[in-house]
Amino acid sequence: MNINEYIYLYISGLLFCAGVITIWNFSFISVHLLSWLYKDKSIITIDELAEAISEKNPKISELIFCPLCLGFWLSLSTSSLIFYLNSLSPWFIPVCGFSWPIFILLLYKHIEKS
Repeated sequence: MNINEYIYLYISGLLFCAGVITIWNFSFISVHLLSWLYKDKSIITIDELAEAISEKNPKISELIFCPLCLGFWLSLSTSSLIFYLNSLSPWFIPVCGFSWPIFILLLYKHIEKS
């Protein structure tokens, strides 16, 4: 595999993870997907969902609603899948796992300012 293919897979994985994190944190998809777990509460916003989850499972809430935490685990799983499907070097996983969350966080902070 040549360097251009590595770059293509790196950028594709980065854009996929950034898209998922952006959609998760800036749309109400998390509310729609997870609010059914808390039928006894009226959950309308992402903050209300994060608070409801943190009351029962604070670590899960941090993992799901911290863009850096979720970005790290999503990056590791995505890069592992890309590694497995394309028979890449095992170094692809830690390189992506530690660099993609930084790019995602920078994008997240930029969008949050807007």
